[in-house]
Amino acid sequence: MSNPLLQDGNVPVDYPSITVQSMQNAFDQVLERYAQGIERVINSQPSMPTWDDLVLAMDDLDAQLYAVLYGVMPFLGKGQAWSDPILAFHIAANSALDSRFCNEQLQSLYEQLAYSDIGRNLDSRQRATLRWHVERFRVSGASLPKSDKARLLDLQRQITELEERYLLNLDHPDVVVDDITQLRGLSQRSLDELNERARQRGNNGWSIPCESWAVDRVLEEAELGAIREQVYRAFHGRGVNTGSSPDNGQVLQQLALLRHERATLLAFSDHMNLSLARKSAGSPGQVRAFLQSLAAGMKPLVQQWRSDLERDAQKLGLDDMQPWDLRFAQKQLRDAAKIVSKEALREFFPMAAVIDALIQLARRLFGLELRATPAPVWAPSVLAFEAFQHNARIGLLYLDAVQHAGKQADAVFTTYVRNRRVDAEGIYQQAVVMVFSDVPEGSAGAQPLLDHLALRKLYHEFGHALHHLLVRTDNQVQSGVIELGTDGTELFGKLFERWVWNAAYLVSISSHHSDGRQIDREQVERCIARYKREAIGEAALELSKALFDVDLHTKPGDGKTPRQRFAQSREQCGYWPLHAHEHPAHAFDHLATGYDAGYYAYLWADVCAVDIFTRFEQTGLLDRALGQVLFESLIAPGASRPLREGVRQFLGRETSLHPYLQWLQAAG
Repeated sequence: MSNPLLQDGNVPVDYPSITVQSMQNAFDQVLERYAQGIERVINSQPSMPTWDDLVLAMDDLDAQLYAVLYGVMPFLGKGQAWSDPILAFHIAANSALDSRFCNEQLQSLYEQLAYSDIGRNLDSRQRATLRWHVERFRVSGASLPKSDKARLLDLQRQITELEERYLLNLDHPDVVVDDITQLRGLSQRSLDELNERARQRGNNGWSIPCESWAVDRVLEEAELGAIREQVYRAFHGRGVNTGSSPDNGQVLQQLALLRHERATLLAFSDHMNLSLARKSAGSPGQVRAFLQSLAAGMKPLVQQWRSDLERDAQKLGLDDMQPWDLRFAQKQLRDAAKIVSKEALREFFPMAAVIDALIQLARRLFGLELRATPAPVWAPSVLAFEAFQHNARIGLLYLDAVQHAGKQADAVFTTYVRNRRVDAEGIYQQAVVMVFSDVPEGSAGAQPLLDHLALRKLYHEFGHALHHLLVRTDNQVQSGVIELGTDGTELFGKLFERWVWNAAYLVSISSHHSDGRQIDREQVERCIARYKREAIGEAALELSKALFDVDLHTKPGDGKTPRQRFAQSREQCGYWPLHAHEHPAHAFDHLATGYDAGYYAYLWADVCAVDIFTRFEQTGLLDRALGQVLFESLIAPGASRPLREGVRQFLGRETSLHPYLQWLQAAG
């Protein structure tokens, strides 16, 4: 138990002491302990299984495995010596979890408890947890014949391996520039960061990595169309003809077919039906109807947006606008309209002020106190906070918001390391959550500054963290917000983004890094209006990807190529046709990281979030009473019920598309 990754969950992990060897030892030990623990649980049951001896004993095993699996996420970017064993453990851990839900003896014990007098007399949440397990065993194939069960485990192994291959294929060399005139128009900050990247890679000049932050910067700022085109093609060539066999287009097609076979083996008509069995938005028919209604409502807005943009771009000399011209044209039009620049805007949002705003938002809405703590962390810029509510410590939050050496590129995600729960001894086990974002480091030792996109990303991930910390359930399953599905978890990220789309709120949290003054309200309103207009195109692109995902995972064997599917999905929502050098299916990494047949979640969550936020706009952005209603209806129940029920309770009705479409319409 001296291994830092295997300590009690109520004690912060000593991250600086972890080595590759101690990490590998933890992987080996936790996998061995997990297998032995399952056998011990099975063999130690009395004539009638009990809640403590079965459910809470398995909770302990699951919690430790997940804590190691997710607790090493900060090390994924430290190089191959770290990432290789982490990825291998990811495959092995998921195989162990899959095998657990194929175990007939465990299935029998859970069913025996669920259907007994003891089980029927448990409280409502305990009964719901047992029903979850019974259903999970069913959809995991525990009752399948031996040969089918073996095939199922093989399919799951192949799927995990292909997902890893897909992600590895996304690696792409930097675009190296040795003539600064090619980068005319880039801000000094951008030039400095690309020069530093080159220095770190042993190159002269400026290195442009195929990472979103750098590519978007060049596409927006570079005046020369040639460099924009070169960078755009490199970025959109990721996963295409990588030299590996197969490339990502073939990998994705193979993944879809294997997922389909797994679904049919489990008596589902397709992977879409299997996926939605564990999500919040409803049936496949409801999700398709949602996407089709959204596409029908958005298409005229998107077509008008395209027409206006193409007309305005002609004034800039872009008579035949190409995909690599889009961001550049939008920036030039912002400048022509005298919209405050991203560089000027970010000066009003230094990291310290933004973190204070996040802390105050959590306190004002939910009474959650986040107190800085000197917990050992993996990088100097990482912050740790203990979370308290009603003077009781409930969890630990790690905030890794700033880019630093050894961190994954484009690392914007939240990791739920430990779920809140009460163990069989009655000891409270705190929730632990990690937030990662990609805010650029400050220049010359100054604190980092956030533009509007960086604010949106950080508030989005902070919303996930609050959700995880604030649930009020007490076992591993019901406190696991991921059990709500991608749609259920994304709602809270999308909801907390809404605060930084509100001009009054942005003004209230602004504090210029040099003198603390607030930004001008009119400037912010004009800036937000322009960003909202650009959001029409972003939403259309997201919708095309969601439609592609649904089509691929409903009919993977219909003979259509990924390119044909994307062409159809873009046409359906009015977005630009595919350019010859665009290969979106080859770098659609969400389909290899758990969002397969679930990418619609971002749009569903956005629609729900806008609808919910209208109440805060009417009542008060920091209204404590409304925050309490939100907490009670959507957050506290955890995964004990589908989130759409909580949304209905909060709104007093079903969710409506109208507020979202109205928001986009106002932007147009």
